[in-house]
Amino acid sequence: MARVQPWIYNAFVDGVFILAVPFVVVAITLLFSPTFSQPDSMTVVSWAILVMGVDVSHVYSTLYRTYLDGDTMRGHRVFLYLLPFAVLVVSMLLYSFGALVFWRVMAYLAVFHFARQQYGFMRVYARHENQTTWARRLDAFAIYTATFYPIADWHLAGQKNFNWFMKGDFLYFSQAGLRSVLFALYLGIILLYLGKEIYTCWKSGRINMPRNGILAGTFLSWYVGIVHFNSDLAFTAINVISHGVPYMALVWIYGRKKYYKTDRGTSYFASLFRPRYVAFFLASLLIFAYLEEGLWNVWVWHDKEHAVFFGPFHAALGDLDAASPWLKLIVPLLSVPQVTHYVIDGFIWKLRKDNYAWSDITLPAA
Repeated sequence: MARVQPWIYNAFVDGVFILAVPFVVVAITLLFSPTFSQPDSMTVVSWAILVMGVDVSHVYSTLYRTYLDGDTMRGHRVFLYLLPFAVLVVSMLLYSFGALVFWRVMAYLAVFHFARQQYGFMRVYARHENQTTWARRLDAFAIYTATFYPIADWHLAGQKNFNWFMKGDFLYFSQAGLRSVLFALYLGIILLYLGKEIYTCWKSGRINMPRNGILAGTFLSWYVGIVHFNSDLAFTAINVISHGVPYMALVWIYGRKKYYKTDRGTSYFASLFRPRYVAFFLASLLIFAYLEEGLWNVWVWHDKEHAVFFGPFHAALGDLDAASPWLKLIVPLLSVPQVTHYVIDGFIWKLRKDNYAWSDITLPAA
């Protein structure tokens, strides 16, 4: 094990904006359980804060890691320009088979993306460890168990009071017996992982705090948000905040270290990565999110409650009929930022074969 804790930025920033996030949001939902347990507790304000303010906004933070990063664009210009067009073509093809087919694929792609982020953070925090092959594999098995078991239980429990995107986007299989078996295996993996950590600590006298923090936070947040609660507000709050806030923090850490610990301080966006200007960084993301959600509202969802935020869109563009053939283009087109974010994340944060040059800039040496 490393002699020092393998922080990405430092103990405070990692602790507050990455590791503590799922624990805090779960604690709030449990503390105010009567409110979060209500199946219809999602209000217009909570939707605006969680969905538009965090979920959609974090998608656009990828821009500062890719299209607005001069070095990344110079090295990967062709890929970055062609990817959105490829995403649009594939999305239009999927939507041609029906809206439910499109949203079902999107839902499972999103689940995989959310799970892979947790795996990625775990590998980052384990980067200095000299682990055996079985220990590395157990860590991976544990993080995927933490994410995929609640999803599996959801599939076996049936329709809940919340959905990933829309009603029916998951397939459900009623199997009470299998649920019990999976839960026993789930507990077994937790105990096996704890045993491995206790043995490692006893043998080396050290414990990797951030790696264990990521594992514990993932187990806690996914279980409480999906299995324990049956509420749209609880699911959205835990799922969105635990995923979106650490991601935006990682992008900001990258920008901070790149522009102020290298010779790239002349970038147009350098000021956004000063602590005093973090509000402007977040505001820029919210502007993109607001514009996208306005188009979704006026052309696709037609949600009257949310329309209060998007009056100018309705006045300027007018509503689109739910049966309009234009939806075969508009829905895939509006989905391009989100799907591109899913795909591109599989490249820009790699530790091995780091072709996007982030780890040398962002991650301190052992």
